[in-house]
Amino acid sequence: MPQSRASMLVSRLLVPEPGERVLDLCAAPGGKTTHLAALMDDRELVVAVERHPGRARSLEQTCARMRASCARVVVDDATEPLSERFDRVLVDPPCSGLGTLQSRPDRRWRASREAIDELAGLQLRILAAGAAATRPGGVLVYSVCTISSAESEVLIARFLREHREFEADDLVGEHPQWANPRDSARHLQLLPHRDGTDGFFIARLRRGR
Repeated sequence: MPQSRASMLVSRLLVPEPGERVLDLCAAPGGKTTHLAALMDDRELVVAVERHPGRARSLEQTCARMRASCARVVVDDATEPLSERFDRVLVDPPCSGLGTLQSRPDRRWRASREAIDELAGLQLRILAAGAAATRPGGVLVYSVCTISSAESEVLIARFLREHREFEADDLVGEHPQWANPRDSARHLQLLPHRDGTDGFFIARLRRGR
């Protein structure tokens, strides 16, 4: 299943291990869900949440085609908290897509400050639901395929102020080539002109015990 290098990096930074319970919110079309299953040797469980029934059916077909038998597709609203707790949680919510203009130039004309502000509100609600599903000591990764600060470093800064039980991993220390030129924090920002791939923001957050 084709993915950009930036998109593939997201699942690798979650570092799922065989035998763990993993949650993938906003999972369709399934590139990251099936990549997570592969990284886990298809062992234990990946819960893939998708709110649209048609996209969820397509996601189930993708998981079957990719032989991701550990994936369980759930039709639900990603902003709703789950009763289960997970070792690792991926939040890859809808975004403005401004990091993918090389393949989707039409997005340039759809973006507006108002639309981005609305998306940021939705992203924060989904991230809060993902945080609630992360067990103590667990890991939460937030990623968006955009270069918009309102959907990336600004949003994560607000989340960390409101969720003191989480702290950010130093991803820049691990991958200094993908540092965010706008942000002195620990998150990554891949840039198309610099990195030869889609523009992605990625933050990895760890919940205290």
